[in-house]
Amino acid sequence: MSYYCPVCNGLETAEWSCPLCGKTAEDFGRFNDYLGPYSPYRPIEDLSLTNGFADVANHCCVHVFHCEHCSHSFYAFLPERPAGT
Repeated sequence: MSYYCPVCNGLETAEWSCPLCGKTAEDFGRFNDYLGPYSPYRPIEDLSLTNGFADVANHCCVHVFHCEHCSHSFYAFLPERPAGT
């Protein structure tokens, strides 16, 4: 069964609070897109198997968030949905 990220596919927006100051942080996109110049064009499954996170096993999409208020950047694990739902 395949899964997809509703945020990456534009079906939802991600709203996350900064763990340091509690202000709303901005979603900077998928972590995998920052792994190299061609990573946005590679198959998601290939990058997810080697990015150092258990995102494939846990069916989540790792996103980078940044808080403009305190300049803190962090990762958030957004749940993926099964294809066809």
